[in-house]
Amino acid sequence: MPLREIVGLAARVIGFAAFAACAGPVHAEQVTIKVWMHEHPPRIPIDRQIVAEFEKAHPDVKVDYQVIAVAEYPTKLLTAFASGSGPDVFNQTVSLVAQYYASRILAPIDYAALGYPDEKALTDQYTSGFAGIRFGGKLYGVPTEVSNYACYLNNDMWKEAGLDPAKDFPTTWEAMPALAEKLTKRDANGVPIRRGFDFNWPTPGVYWLTMNTMMHQLGASLIDEDAYKATYEGPAALEATQFLVDWVNKYKLGGPQYTDTRTDFLGKKLATECSFGIWGIPQMHDAKVNFTVKPVPRFADGKSDEGFDAYAYYMMVNARSSPAVQKASWEFVRMFTDHAVDLFKGAGLFVPRKDVAPLANDPDSLVFLNELKKAKFSPRVVGYNQVLDVLMRGRDRMVQGGEPVANVIPTVNNDMNGVLRREKTRAEAMLKQ
Repeated sequence: MPLREIVGLAARVIGFAAFAACAGPVHAEQVTIKVWMHEHPPRIPIDRQIVAEFEKAHPDVKVDYQVIAVAEYPTKLLTAFASGSGPDVFNQTVSLVAQYYASRILAPIDYAALGYPDEKALTDQYTSGFAGIRFGGKLYGVPTEVSNYACYLNNDMWKEAGLDPAKDFPTTWEAMPALAEKLTKRDANGVPIRRGFDFNWPTPGVYWLTMNTMMHQLGASLIDEDAYKATYEGPAALEATQFLVDWVNKYKLGGPQYTDTRTDFLGKKLATECSFGIWGIPQMHDAKVNFTVKPVPRFADGKSDEGFDAYAYYMMVNARSSPAVQKASWEFVRMFTDHAVDLFKGAGLFVPRKDVAPLANDPDSLVFLNELKKAKFSPRVVGYNQVLDVLMRGRDRMVQGGEPVANVIPTVNNDMNGVLRREKTRAEAMLKQ
């Protein structure tokens, strides 16, 4: 190259370098990720801390963080997804993930963006929890909470009734009516004014877990997820449902007409409660309840040694977001889930990660962890709320309406199958509009 051209090229290079220096550092294009979370007050300060930490570590990413009331969250999510304005990152319960998967909302995990070489490297950090978010052999989210229920006993009430909470808690459902009667106080008309034990009738999601748990214990299932049809029929369905009906109408130990059991247990109006998770332990301390935790009973003729079904919350990414936004979203998921210890300590959200499990080493917490090793997830269905509504209406016909169990169950099973077919078709068509 002639000397004149070399000198000219050098001048242009020096000039560009000077311009770049004056212009400041060159950043990647700014990306904004929308993060939606359901309201859980103890978790919100931790969320905000994580958002600030993430934005500091990723100056080219802005996090639009929104907290939505629990009652509004599922509907608002689906409405937003249907209109194409849904969040890029969202946290939701295992009960509803089938809805999102069928609607093609869920993006499979991007392991590179998440910072893991492969699935095994991720799941090796956990002892369980991923079965609820696996579809077609792929994972579509990361657990932010995995939990189950066990039975809390008010030690003072048990001792007042001459019972030892450490030794006298029954291992079978069949023994529960006699035990509950010993703990029950009745008025002059025989109506319980303090229940010894009762099921959490007013909370539909707990009834769903209760029925699935009982059927799993008996070797059956409320719904066959693989065949995608209701299986609320046969001997297991009859036995589990008749037990619940008899609890109210034969033994008169409680029922849907009472305050929910969690409220009454914390208010010291109930001696035994079986729908709190490990997150209930701090609440017991705050309410000054002297308590013992025991595994949930099994059926004497049960086929499987299982306690309550597990449930989970997962952090997931919207498949309709742009590639750059999805990548940033998975990076956020990694940072959020790496704060599992903070989420457990500060918000009571237990994730079975190897760095969290050692913190739950007291005898009461170990009951939950040991039960969790045996637990199944309840079936995941599209239209969960609609299927649950059919189940609850059937329950009320039998429990409060007095209709024979054998007459109602076939109708409920058929109605659930109709809802399953209808809602799956709707979900699959939702994003084709």
